[in-house]
Amino acid sequence: MKDILFAFVHVFAMMAPWLVFGFLMAGVIAVWIPRNWVNRMMGGRSGFGGILRAVAIGVPLPICSCGVLPIAAGLRKHGAGKGPTAALLISTPQTGIDSILATYALLGPVFAVARPIAAALTGIVGGAVVSAVGGEDAATVSVEDASAGSRGIKAIFWQAYRRLLGSVAKPLAVGLAVSALVTVLVPDNFFADAFHGSDWIAMPVMAIVGFPMYVCSTASIPIAASLIAKGVSPGAAFVFLMVGPAMNAMSLTTVAALVGRKAAAAYVAVIIIGAILCGIAINMVPNALPMSATVASTRHSLSIVHWASAVFLAAMMAYNLMRPLGMGHHSRPEK
Repeated sequence: MKDILFAFVHVFAMMAPWLVFGFLMAGVIAVWIPRNWVNRMMGGRSGFGGILRAVAIGVPLPICSCGVLPIAAGLRKHGAGKGPTAALLISTPQTGIDSILATYALLGPVFAVARPIAAALTGIVGGAVVSAVGGEDAATVSVEDASAGSRGIKAIFWQAYRRLLGSVAKPLAVGLAVSALVTVLVPDNFFADAFHGSDWIAMPVMAIVGFPMYVCSTASIPIAASLIAKGVSPGAAFVFLMVGPAMNAMSLTTVAALVGRKAAAAYVAVIIIGAILCGIAINMVPNALPMSATVASTRHSLSIVHWASAVFLAAMMAYNLMRPLGMGHHSRPEK
């Protein structure tokens, strides 16, 4: 029990700065960006162009799966369509400027180029599939248009840490608990050792392993390098690099709330199938991994920024769980 609690706290603190930043950006979007602009760029009627714009924005952003959730939720509530929302959710956490550079340093140029390409392709396909399966709609806008009402710091913080955080606080807590259980109960290197040499088994298994875990695109790099050092093929490691950051137990429940359960199932299928196909392609590239690739430690020391963010986020989550947002208080900050 002590180990599970420690894992829960460690994962929460590791992702807290990204969540705090993500919710703040979502608050800025909710208050400052006119909803008619969001509807025009990424709304249900924006079509395939809206999906492409969401991917173009998402691929270079250095934001992990938990950090992009509040931004996507804010855009969805502000009028973004299901397809563009899914495209942003799939493409953003898989890579970013920071992880591309780190991937090049640790795993070489093939992996560094392949990651943003894979993120873009799965984002485009996933957005199109979600739009087709889930059906586009005029998303219910529950935040004020930026052209009216208060646009100050108080309004931004209310939208960020009251309205938007309040909408995902419960699934976030459940997902954290699942991630902690997996971290403690699944032994290190268990799957790499068990399926060494069986690539057609290893790839689906890497997808299954990556699904319930919380791991950002940068933190997944040394884990992938360790898997390769244990005998996992570059392609199987690439599957983990895609699925781990793009999809986890913490985010899936929130995704279902944003785009619907049927569309969320399609969202999962696109990521897993896309990751396996990309893994097969990586294994077909000669010398995909340079001989100089090294293995880095997967342990991350947490700074005071992590802990301070964790304390703030925990306090706001507790406040939202104890005081659910009333139906009549969704359009303006509390006084």
